[in-house]
Amino acid sequence: MDFSNTIIIIPARIGSSRLPNKPLLKINGTPLIIHAYNCAKSSKLDVPILVATDNELIANVVNDHGGLTLMTSNKHESGSDRIFEALEKFDPDQKYQNIIHLQGDLPNISGNLIKKLATTIDNPLKEIATVVVKASPEEYEDKSVVKAAIAFAKDNPVVDDIGRAMYFSRACIPYGETNIWHHVGIYAWKRKILKRFVNLKPSPLEKSEKLEQLRALEAGIIIEAIITSDHPIGVDTELDLKKATKFFQDLS
Repeated sequence: MDFSNTIIIIPARIGSSRLPNKPLLKINGTPLIIHAYNCAKSSKLDVPILVATDNELIANVVNDHGGLTLMTSNKHESGSDRIFEALEKFDPDQKYQNIIHLQGDLPNISGNLIKKLATTIDNPLKEIATVVVKASPEEYEDKSVVKAAIAFAKDNPVVDDIGRAMYFSRACIPYGETNIWHHVGIYAWKRKILKRFVNLKPSPLEKSEKLEQLRALEAGIIIEAIITSDHPIGVDTELDLKKATKFFQDLS
């Protein structure tokens, strides 16, 4: 498959309230942002991998590891806004129409999963694609874990099946469902949809749940969700950092 119109962009900001200087924190000796960058490289897509950041320290770390960076505004409210600014600056001629939005706080996301997203969004009929994994029981009531209500074409969906996202919430949804889906915050966008999205005002449901993907659903944009068996660690707290450190220590 030809991925010449695809780009991976990783937004990284310094000002995390829950985990200050998060992209620069080291996991097993390597900064978190470099772990994310290495995950992008492991997809073997042979596409540009761009770190969009508002901080020179982050840019220097990425550059020192041979990565590509672009400085963006420190006024952005979301990663989507940041990657769109970076995209417009890096690619004013609009060569890249499929954008993989990889979170900088996912240090162990599978390269194969990134490639699966790139393959999915290459379909001209797709607008946004994302990823879900079956939630563990302890995550059901954890408000830091975003749950997704997904409509699948069959009753018992399996890994690699694709469904349509109906809603996202920090609450346990849908009620009575045996499969509770944990939303993994990685996206693939069609460029025109990303442009439309960042020009929309934050929506009522988005502000209520504090989940920007609801803005897309309220605007009638279709989000496809791919099931994965991988359960990447999202680093948002000190506890997450310890989990990620243990993960990489166990690998070594």
